[in-house]
Amino acid sequence: MFYRIAWPIRKAYWFAFRPHTKGVKCLLQYGDEVLLIRNTYGRMHWTLPGGGVKKMESPECGIVREVEEEVGIKLDAVKSLGQYWNTCEYKRDQVFCFYARVASRIFCIDGNEVGEACWFPIQDLPDFLSPAVSTALSFMQSDSGVRIS
Repeated sequence: MFYRIAWPIRKAYWFAFRPHTKGVKCLLQYGDEVLLIRNTYGRMHWTLPGGGVKKMESPECGIVREVEEEVGIKLDAVKSLGQYWNTCEYKRDQVFCFYARVASRIFCIDGNEVGEACWFPIQDLPDFLSPAVSTALSFMQSDSGVRIS
């Protein structure tokens, strides 16, 4: 409920002040599946786990923290895929994309921020995807050294 109330207020602030922010997203893979989430706020599209980077926090530490907070998965290691700029929410958001393989399909969502989460076969992703998903997948297909199997 808090996120649904705070979301329009945050967007109004971003519209007025256009702050520079840093965000993180992580493509989590188990076998031939990837984990996608739907937040309880915003556009309700399927997206990757992630969020904002705190002050004095590295993007790597930020994504490890965000994944654990949102889906309860502790990551041992992440691989950087690349970064992009997102301005669709009025702020100037520098988004760092990461990749991690996980050893289990088990997750536990934070019901305040994440409405649902599901593993999807990489070849059969759902409709209504966030642009972050296609961006991360395009990084995977570039010369990043990481491949979806």
